[in-house]
Parts: sequence; structure tokens; C-alpha cells
Amino acid sequence: MNAGFGGEQELDRVLKNYRFPDETCILNDLSLSSSSLFQIDTLLLTTEFALICEVKNIAGDLSVRDNPPQLIRIADNGTVSGFLSPLAQVSNTCQLFEDWLLQRDIHLPVFGCVVLAYAKQRITLPPTEIPTLFPRLVPQHVRRLLTGTSIMTKNDLLRLTQSLLNAHKEYTPKSICAKFNIQPFEIKGGVECPGCNRLGMRKGRKGWYCSVCKTYSMDAHRQAIQDWFLLIDEPLSNKSFRTFLEMKSPRSALRLITEMGLIPSGNNRGRTYTSNFVKHT
Repeated sequence: MNAGFGGEQELDRVLKNYRFPDETCILNDLSLSSSSLFQIDTLLLTTEFALICEVKNIAGDLSVRDNPPQLIRIADNGTVSGFLSPLAQVSNTCQLFEDWLLQRDIHLPVFGCVVLAYAKQRITLPPTEIPTLFPRLVPQHVRRLLTGTSIMTKNDLLRLTQSLLNAHKEYTPKSICAKFNIQPFEIKGGVECPGCNRLGMRKGRKGWYCSVCKTYSMDAHRQAIQDWFLLIDEPLSNKSFRTFLEMKSPRSALRLITEMGLIPSGNNRGRTYTSNFVKHT
């Protein structure tokens, strides 16, 4: 869950609003298999190369280490957490995608980059050839990689794009509750603050507000609902939405559910919602 959903939305927005050369295709959330299963957050395809973007949205002071490959996060409250190194992740994904292409006799250079969702994120990196970028800098990076020498034709690119879509395999992991036999009521709810990582943001007219570090967020609830579907093995109802996010207003909850594009089932009081995204990291 480290590649926050909001972070990928920010990159998607930047790429959608940028005018790339005509011979450019952008694919999101690809799940493929070569020597093993792997997932690509965002893939840019051109007639010259492929660029894999590994998106990260983790608050706090971040430090990437080489040995062992690890990302250390010190939250604003002093809590220290460890994650997989995004540099190692993107390097591994590039290798697996190169294998996927070679299995189909496609010799297209594959590059990778780490994308930090927001400029407020702070990170210390070891020496590396893998660039770490903010979303607004990704289009410039693509431009720098373009040389004007194509490896494939535009029709070849379109055929490759279709092959990738056909090869995509949706991955639905078991929920944490199902995997470890945990009851849903044992899961602590609440909206996590992207500033200090504490649970308990409150909904107001301007969005979600953290009384501890005074952070405002318009979309902090999205990560909480993504967490719900990864944690709890049951559809979401308006009531469970309000309970998990610690909200009171059914009308406000319905508006947020509708804005997220969750898939409804049933009518009136019996209506429930399922996820329209399939994510794993």
C-alpha cells in the first residue's frame, strides 16, 4: 500500500495534461508475468523506449539505503518504519519487463524512475542512476530520453500496447482479515493524516483536518477506503464507511463514495459497494 492511490492520481493528472509526441502510450496499474508476477504503476511507451514509473507517497523524512536495500521513514511523530527500497523495486520491475519483452522478441530499451507524489516529501538517496522525480518533472524526463531514433514503428507500438492490455492479469489479494483470521471489529478505523501519520482526521467543509499537526487534505479518505478493501473481506456499506472513517453524516458519506466511483450493488438501505481498483505493492 506504500504507493498511495492519491500519488498515482497526481502523476496521472500531470501526464494527461501534457502534450507528448503522437507516438506515446500511457498505461496504468499493469499486472504482468514473466519469470514471476510483477506490477507496474505507470508505464510510458514510445517508439524509442519504455519508461516505468514507481510511484511513492510516504510522508516523513525518507532515507534509502543500499545494503540491505531498504527505505527508512521517520514520521513527524518520531516513529521509524522500514519499507522496500523504491530503487530496488523499480530496478527489479524493469528487469522483469525486459524479460517479458524479450520473450516476444521485442528489443525495446527499458528505463525506470521513482516518482514522489508531492514536493513536500523529503528523501535522502545513495548514488544511483535511477532518477527520483516529482510528477511535474516526468514529462521533461521523457523529453530528455527521446533521441529521434525509433526502435519500432507506430503500428508496432500500438500492437505492443494491445498485447500488454491482453496480457494484464488482475490481482486480487486475500484481505488481511481473511488471511490471518482477524475479525473486522478488531481493526482500528480512522483516516490517517498524510502529515504526521496519526489516525483520526476529522471531516470538515474544507476537507479532512488533523488537530495534531494542523494538516488539511481533500482526499485523505481515499487511502482509508483502499485500506478497507485490503483489510476487510466484505463489501462496503454507507454505515461501515462512516464507522471506519469516523463520520456521522450519511449524506456526506454517500457523496464521498460516489466521488470515488465505487461499484454499487443492491438498493436503498441494503446497498453495498465494491472496489473499482485492484492494487498491490
